[in-house]
Amino acid sequence: MRDWEPLGAVDPQGLTGARLQLHWMAQAATAVGKQLLAHRPDFSEQSFQWSAGPRALVQDPVEGKRPFRAGLRPSPPALLLAGNAGEVLRELPLDGRTLEEAYAWMGRQVEELLGHPLEQPLERPGELPAHPVSGGAPFSSQSAEAFAEIGRYFADADRLLRQVREGNPGASPVRCWPHHFDIATLIALDPGADAGKARSIGVGLSPGGDSFSEPYFYVLPWPAPKGDLPELAGGGWWHTEGWTGAVLEASRFTGAADQAQRVEDFLTSAVAACRRSLGGQG
Repeated sequence: MRDWEPLGAVDPQGLTGARLQLHWMAQAATAVGKQLLAHRPDFSEQSFQWSAGPRALVQDPVEGKRPFRAGLRPSPPALLLAGNAGEVLRELPLDGRTLEEAYAWMGRQVEELLGHPLEQPLERPGELPAHPVSGGAPFSSQSAEAFAEIGRYFADADRLLRQVREGNPGASPVRCWPHHFDIATLIALDPGADAGKARSIGVGLSPGGDSFSEPYFYVLPWPAPKGDLPELAGGGWWHTEGWTGAVLEASRFTGAADQAQRVEDFLTSAVAACRRSLGGQG
């Protein structure tokens, strides 16, 4: 794949601290869309998309005195308000800042760009993975390379997932979801069907979470397949404890010379396997 940014400069197991801090700070930007963008059934008004220009996760635009997109840049870590062309309008470097300061800054800047006060304070996050930042500790960007590495994961995942979307009619836009902090597209196999009956395949990257501390690509069929599961390309395997899906952890491909091809092979084989298991075309 052209433009693939090599991964592995930081041990995949060494990204947890940086990832958790970004996850918490992202909620200050998430709250902007939650309050100011029209609600959607999939709650995507709260989500982000990767913007290559500022190398940041940004929301859909908010209309105001000056239109803007709330966002988070992984490296160097900062909260942003960007324009429609990706230009940075306002920026708060996060090093040394508390979550409370981040929310206060975001609220002030949003009100200035809107040209009027917010109707209510920006909503604080619900339950997220624990980190001292959530209790008032200041953000620390001391591990600068870890934050840069997380940015590369998001950039590479966005490129690959856009490719997946292009090859799968009915796939949703590639978005980063603030609750789990994963970036993904959803392939709908039954467009228009009731949510409980619709078959789908979620394809994405998690920068780490409850199941695996390191970043991993995943392909999740719904409903979960039954019976024997086929072998997967690229070093991928089937996770079946608690949830069923195809998984490729970063440690399985970052040491390879052909990183992008490994991940592409995995995603292609896993999507095809999920389509077959769900009765769709492989």
